[in-house]
Amino acid sequence: MPRVVLALIVILSACSTPAGEERTGCGAEWRQVEAVAATARGVDEQPLPVACIHQIANRRVRVGFTLPAGPSCHVLRRVELVESAEAVSISLFGAVDDDPAAGACPEEPRDAVTEIDLAAPVDDRVLLDGSGTGE
Repeated sequence: MPRVVLALIVILSACSTPAGEERTGCGAEWRQVEAVAATARGVDEQPLPVACIHQIANRRVRVGFTLPAGPSCHVLRRVELVESAEAVSISLFGAVDDDPAAGACPEEPRDAVTEIDLAAPVDDRVLLDGSGTGE
């Protein structure tokens, strides 16, 4: 049964058209920013606006974004990709970290980056922020 659900998700994703606002390469200020990976934990999921997208390899991009300020800790919960021959739409979703051992949380918003592998080379495709936040 899980394979059927996964196949259905892949088929439905293939039917989608990339949408969003174009984002350009990340500047030097993003080079030393802490990289984070998506995690399955968290509650109160919210879209995160993408600040920048930069190609770092043939099929790999680095995405810059900002996690909200405390008092709760925030994590990157998931990433959604929609790819076509002309564009790639990247949507990021954050959540409040519900791990009681999360420790102290920053009181200010915090910049972060994540790296994403694409199904096909970037080539001339347009890179889009698919978060729908309009920021």
